[in-house]
Amino acid sequence: MQNIKNNLTMQEAKFDIHELFFSITDNHSAIISGNETFVRISGYSKEELIGQFHNIVRHPDMPRVVFKTFWDYLKANKPIVAYVKNKTKDGGYYWVIAAVFPLEDSYISIRFKPSSAMFSAVKEIYFRLLMTENKTGVPDSEKLFSELLNGLGYRDYTHFMNEALLAELLERKRLLLLNKSYVKNIDFGVSKFGLGLKSIFTSSKILLEQYGKWFEKIDTFTKIKSMFEEKSLILNSLGRDIVLLSLNASLASYKLEENGETFSVLASDIRTNSKENDILIANIHDISQSLSEFLNETIFLVSSISLQMEMVTYFIQELVENETIVYSQELNRNINTLFELVNLYNEKLTILPISMDKSIKKTTTCLEELEQQIMYLGYVQVYGIIESARSHDDSLGFGKIFLQLKDLITQTTQEISSVNSMSEVFYIDNSKLIDNSKDIAKMLNNLKQEIANIKNMEY
Repeated sequence: MQNIKNNLTMQEAKFDIHELFFSITDNHSAIISGNETFVRISGYSKEELIGQFHNIVRHPDMPRVVFKTFWDYLKANKPIVAYVKNKTKDGGYYWVIAAVFPLEDSYISIRFKPSSAMFSAVKEIYFRLLMTENKTGVPDSEKLFSELLNGLGYRDYTHFMNEALLAELLERKRLLLLNKSYVKNIDFGVSKFGLGLKSIFTSSKILLEQYGKWFEKIDTFTKIKSMFEEKSLILNSLGRDIVLLSLNASLASYKLEENGETFSVLASDIRTNSKENDILIANIHDISQSLSEFLNETIFLVSSISLQMEMVTYFIQELVENETIVYSQELNRNINTLFELVNLYNEKLTILPISMDKSIKKTTTCLEELEQQIMYLGYVQVYGIIESARSHDDSLGFGKIFLQLKDLITQTTQEISSVNSMSEVFYIDNSKLIDNSKDIAKMLNNLKQEIANIKNMEY
């Protein structure tokens, strides 16, 4: 095999936006299999690829820290998504957005052409990482990588890759809708195996449509996640303001001689109430954080499964177009591996709406309790205004304190109402997804049987 550093050219390999390819490797990154698109774009023959380590297509322009990140995730049995510049056999190159998923005894990598605005930023980042590695090594490059991602607003690599996968899938979908020439009629022929593949293809397309319903909800998920995070911070801020006001009221009551006892009791009520509110708001914040994590995971899983299912339908279509509708152990293994992956991620996805359902119910309970607390605080505020009006000396500003409290109560009540409305909408949408996941589970079971059937056919 040719040395990866030799024979480089500036020629970009032909790789269309509608194309998808996959490769399956063992736990040591040796290639076990892949589809025809992978073979064609790489420039190698299938025989040259099988058994070789995946770095046969590694391009020297790739920073080593990206591959370190790859293996950190995979060794932790976590999926990873990354932009990768690969090298063809003749020294050319092609960029991919690669999603790599660990299975029990192998890894499956699904790739497609990147086209979103994030891609341009990534190329600049990779250039800077490569320069740093060449000067001072990978540790400094790793530190810089984290700093650059933070500078773009990403908490960590997981946050970045989730956003990248979604952005690339959305842009790819937009571009495909603009160009209908990629849509073709498929002739599966009349052989038993061809008809078996047709059945799997048809069922897969229906499943893809079902997952499409989830994918269409991603925008809603993202907005709800942002709103919950925002409202949680607002409630937290209002809670702190009420605590501070209660302290001011307590200090003022100590200095007051006439009506001091009355204002002291009112200040004590505000302080006790604000502490209880603080606990409830902290609980809402914690639940909101959990819900945000659930939503992040849901978005990634929906993106991943959408890509996986599209890979299945593309692979079957590719077999037919290349006139390779012939049963083989490798073909059977590839189809089974792809569906093993879909099943695995569907199981994970099915659990999440149930977890989110519990979080929403906990949020509702906390909001109801907080609403009661704020209502009581409203009574205290009204009584405080009355007492302030009766007082002949308001030099300590009790009237102002209780007017400020009124504003805080009004704002808090509005925020509670807003979060309640969001929770109701989200609960309805989430319930639909729970029902939909049951339908998907049945479809996957039927599909599993269809796959088993083609293996048992006589040829």
